[in-house]
Order: sequence, then C-alpha cells, then structure tokens
Amino acid sequence: MAGVVHHGAVTQRRGLQSVRDMVLSLAVVFAFVGVILAITLRQTPDPIKVIDASSVRAAVTSNSPYRAVAVLPSELPGELSGWRITSARASAPGDSPFAWHIGYFTSTGTYAGVDQSNASAAVLRRDEQVSGATAGTTRVGSVRWQRIEKVDGTRRWLLRTQSGVTTLIVGTGPWGQLEQLARALKPVTQPSGS
Repeated sequence: MAGVVHHGAVTQRRGLQSVRDMVLSLAVVFAFVGVILAITLRQTPDPIKVIDASSVRAAVTSNSPYRAVAVLPSELPGELSGWRITSARASAPGDSPFAWHIGYFTSTGTYAGVDQSNASAAVLRRDEQVSGATAGTTRVGSVRWQRIEKVDGTRRWLLRTQSGVTTLIVGTGPWGQLEQLARALKPVTQPSGS
C-alpha cells in the first residue's frame, strides 16, 4: 500500500489509552460493587423483639386466684441465661378461668413458653392448640409431667395439673430444654419495692 505511513508513536499512545480506559472502567465497576457490598453487609438490627413482662407479673400477682409459677428474666438460672421474653399476656381481673402466658426466645434459637390456668387441662390444651400424642411422662424434681409431642416432632409440651391449676410448657427445642424450664419455675411474687 503506497502512501500509508505507520507512525509507531501514535500506535503506542493509543495502546496506553486503551489500558488506561480499561483500568478506569474496572475502578468504576469495583467502586459500584463496593457500594453494593457496603449496603448489603451492614449490620442488621436484631429481629427478635424483646418485651417487658413486668405488667404481666403485676397482673398475675394481683389477680390470679391461684399461686402462679413462672420464670422471669431476672430470675433465669444459669442454664437458661440468654433467654429473652418475646410474648406475655394475662387475663383481665375477674376473668374466669384466669390464665397467663410468657414466651421465650432461647439462647439456642428455639421457642419455649409457659402457660398456666385454672381451666381444665382439656380446655387449656384446646386454647393453646396442643395437638400431639402422649409421649410418656417425665419427672422434674418431685413433679411428674405428661409429655406430649406433635406427630412431626416440631413441637413438644409438658403438662401437669395440680390442685385445679394446669401448667403447660411448650417448646420447639429438645425435651431437656423444656425440663430445664420446668425446673426453674418459682412462685410469682410482687417484686420488691412495688
């Protein structure tokens, strides 16, 4: 080809521009990826909503026609440390039967709860949707509890009725965890200074 002159300097400069453009493009892409990672890897708040059960404690100590037993956070023994109250409710004054509930998110990521009522065991089982088969009994201290387990094994209950009061412990964890909760139950009293 006659008349075509190759200038090596222009070709070399054009090559450097291509490398520079590629580096700038990669920098923009990495900056974009960095922003996306910073947004998605930000620490998210704890999804477990912890509640204060002091109003339920007050309602139970003031209104319960029976001697209630429960475990509140300030009273959790060492093996239950890290458990957090996520649900609590009590019947209104004068309700018959009188019932209350406290639910916990355990340190192992399972659910456990205590329900107590002066309703019959059959009524409490219905109200709390206990649907399982009897799985024998267990003794916690000197107290015998009936074991009930959902057919698919995802939920367990310990049930006992004494002096017309039914106590139900429910959980998604192992039997041992429910037995620890049963062992920790203490009479509910008005906190000091109330």
